[in-house]
Order: sequence, then C-alpha cells, then structure tokens
Amino acid sequence: MGIWRGVRLWVQPVSWMPVEDIDVEPAAENRDFITVDGGLFDYAPSAEAVVRSFEYAGQTETIMDRAGNRYPLLAGEHGHLKLGQSSGKADFGWLRAAWETAQQENPKRYPLERVMPDSDAEFLTSLFEVLQETTTGAVQGWTWKVRQPGRTLHLESLDAVNDLLLKATNLPETIVQDPYEHLYRPHRMLRRTLALTDRHYLMYREEFPQDIPDT
Repeated sequence: MGIWRGVRLWVQPVSWMPVEDIDVEPAAENRDFITVDGGLFDYAPSAEAVVRSFEYAGQTETIMDRAGNRYPLLAGEHGHLKLGQSSGKADFGWLRAAWETAQQENPKRYPLERVMPDSDAEFLTSLFEVLQETTTGAVQGWTWKVRQPGRTLHLESLDAVNDLLLKATNLPETIVQDPYEHLYRPHRMLRRTLALTDRHYLMYREEFPQDIPDT
C-alpha cells in the first residue's frame, strides 16, 4: 500500500505546431492521461496536451489513460508528433515503484500523501485524482474545504489552501478535504536549502474519518 505526494504544475508549453497539425489516433480521443518523463509524473487533460508537451518521439517513459492503456509517442507526417494506438496495459508494479520514488525525491512537488489502494484499478483512479488536483488549479465545481476550530472555509484550489495555511499557527487542529472528499492533515515542512525565503512548504497526509473527532 503506497503513500501519495501530489504532482508538478502543468503548464502547457507554447508550441510552433498549429492545432490542426496535431495527430491523435481515434483510440486516444476524448481522454485524459498521465505521463512519466524522467521520473516525473504529470497530468494531461487531453491527447493534444500530451503531444504539445514533448519534443520528440519516444521521449516519455510512459503515457497511459484511465483504463491503464499505454500509448506510444510517434513521429507523424512532416515531423509532427502523434499518439499512436494503444500498445498494451501499464506495468503496475513499475508504476507503483516509480510513483513512490517520485514522492520521496520530490515531496514539495507532490504534496498530497494519500493512502493508495491495493487494487490496481483503484490505485490508477487515485493516481489520476491526485495528479489532477495538484496540477490543474481551480476547476469549476471543485471545492476544497478547510476545517478549523469555529469555522469551515471553502476554497477553489490547492494553491489557495496553501496560501491560507502556510503561515497558520493552528495546523494540528486543521483538516483539509479535497474535491474527491479525501481528508488530510497539513504539516509544515522545511526545505533543504540555504535560501532565507521560501524555505517552508506544506504536506497533506491523509486521515480517515474514524480517526478525526467530529467527522
């Protein structure tokens, strides 16, 4: 059973390729994806976003959809990249190990420590949720709840939660609920840096309702 630490900010790079020149096989349409490149996990909301974020074919370690199907990144006509047809299922043993390593090596990048399910299908669902929550910012219909003694705040993104809690003095009494209704207790962490500013960051460790009073 693994532990989560959330994902890097997804910023689509500017590409020289016009939208009409991006090739997407029918099997990859209308889907979102997880990519792993250099040990870093990212969430991509569409096949077009995947293609725009890489420079050459075969650059990624893996590209997969929510069903666990893997897709190759291929060179199309005129040197443009495209997602090919599914090349099989993800290796979940490798995926779990790679995710644990990413959390350990990049705790600030992946701040959500969620207890991961044993089932491969549920693990993948949870992985998509965490990466989506930590990379996409504010999403219409999403609410992050911050419960503190005497009040409950409703915020639109994890960034807003961070801004609120980074200097808070009552973290041990604070509970954060994400848009998928998982509960976390925030912990202030110290970066290994000589810089005098931006030395602290927050980790959110999952708690279960039975372990939280008045839940």
